[in-house]
Amino acid sequence: MSADLPESLATSWRRVGTRTGTTNVLLLSITAETTLYEPIEAAEERASIGISEIPIRSLFTVDLTFSPPLSNVGVPPSTVFSQAAPKAKRQFVETIEDEGLVIDGTRTTLEFEASNGEAGVWYVIDASYPVDPDRLGVDCESLTAEIHVAVWPTETSYGMAGGTVPLESVADAADVDDAAELPTHAEIDPERDRETIAELIRTIDLESGTDA
Repeated sequence: MSADLPESLATSWRRVGTRTGTTNVLLLSITAETTLYEPIEAAEERASIGISEIPIRSLFTVDLTFSPPLSNVGVPPSTVFSQAAPKAKRQFVETIEDEGLVIDGTRTTLEFEASNGEAGVWYVIDASYPVDPDRLGVDCESLTAEIHVAVWPTETSYGMAGGTVPLESVADAADVDDAAELPTHAEIDPERDRETIAELIRTIDLESGTDA
């Protein structure tokens, strides 16, 4: 089971659900259980604008398990990190594509120091978030968004967390002057959302997860 959100985020975000997928790297099978969260105050937004079960503003954590366990094959997670990180990112991308998001490519790949001191990789991905023009009554089928995916080695596995950030509102995309006429017109604040994702990555405790 994925780790709970840090206390600083737990009171304002709620769990939406989980997605599970499996991929292979070298001789290992990797199962990823992704847990999604959405802002409590925007719980109705997803139902009012979208055709995806993934919230347009979301956080996620991923529980990665390996078969056979890394400890059984004598492989420290850091030694295969360069192969595992892109695979983990690709698997997450496939998961959200299955939920209707359109991936436009990886914009940036950055190295960062995780809270455990390990060197991780942080991907920023350009995406389009699908909306229902008939439900909204506007000429708009998608919203521009970005997805953050961070992966880093832990003692027995890998940490993985991130989130989605809307870059435009329905009013912006549909060129509507009066946002109050729309079913929802949530405030768009990419810098706030990026900082929330960074806080999650800085503070989430995934070290207790096992690879068994």
